[in-house]
Amino acid sequence: MKLNLATLGCLAAMAIGTLTFSSCNNAAIEEEAGTDQAVATDSEEGESISSEASNIADGAARGTSIVGRSSAADGGYELLSNCATISHDTTTTPRSLVIDYGATNCMCNDGKNRRGRILVSYTGRYFETGSVKTMTFDNFYRNDKKVEGTRKITNNGLNSSGRMNWTIVATDMRVTRPDGTTHTWNSTRNREMFAGYDTPAMSDDEYQVTGNGSGTNARGINYTAEITTPLHRMMSCRWFDKGIMTLTRNNGSSRTVDFGDGTCDDQATITVTGRRGRTITRTITLN
Repeated sequence: MKLNLATLGCLAAMAIGTLTFSSCNNAAIEEEAGTDQAVATDSEEGESISSEASNIADGAARGTSIVGRSSAADGGYELLSNCATISHDTTTTPRSLVIDYGATNCMCNDGKNRRGRILVSYTGRYFETGSVKTMTFDNFYRNDKKVEGTRKITNNGLNSSGRMNWTIVATDMRVTRPDGTTHTWNSTRNREMFAGYDTPAMSDDEYQVTGNGSGTNARGINYTAEITTPLHRMMSCRWFDKGIMTLTRNNGSSRTVDFGDGTCDDQATITVTGRRGRTITRTITLN
């Protein structure tokens, strides 16, 4: 068994006495919290990229047969920017939509650089029961991180609460960073619309998201992710503003990520509790 220097140091210190052991335990918790922060950040990045790609596609087709809404009614929040070229074929079955940012980075209105293409096929309107939208990526980069995989969105119609909802399945998703490290994940989510259905703008739409997933983060750590309190999102905000996700690493330890109290900001907190009851809370910045 290989031992790193930090572990050897703690083992040696443990021989000295209980007080030193407590210090080592705290140091171990601090190190584990840092690792969990990386898991949480990667997991959130995956969710952010997936949701963002759908919003881009919806914005590209606004006023057409995917969404059926007018961009003029939408308050100016737009991910596409002027450098995205939209190709829309409504004569095929399923219909197709291509969002092409070009071969070089394009600074978009949300402050992120994008290049490459998002490819969309769909069978009907976004709000049409039974419609299916499938998204893939062609040499697509977001802030110089390559995005790959498939995202499928199925309209389930109205649920028992009378709200429109969608099943979202992310399959073999992968983000490759400039340093060559990768984050992979698969997930199944349910997206339920709470408000904004009866207005033409998307900016007042309100959703909650439930579901689970699994992945391997950029450090090679396997994890599962379960939304234990529904994530809340206003389309006028670029981040989830409420909800809790529980992350469980392959060693069985669980951590929580809290997205806040409803304030629109790019902050969330991760909480880890050590075996001796000490709790550490750290703030992470959402992507």
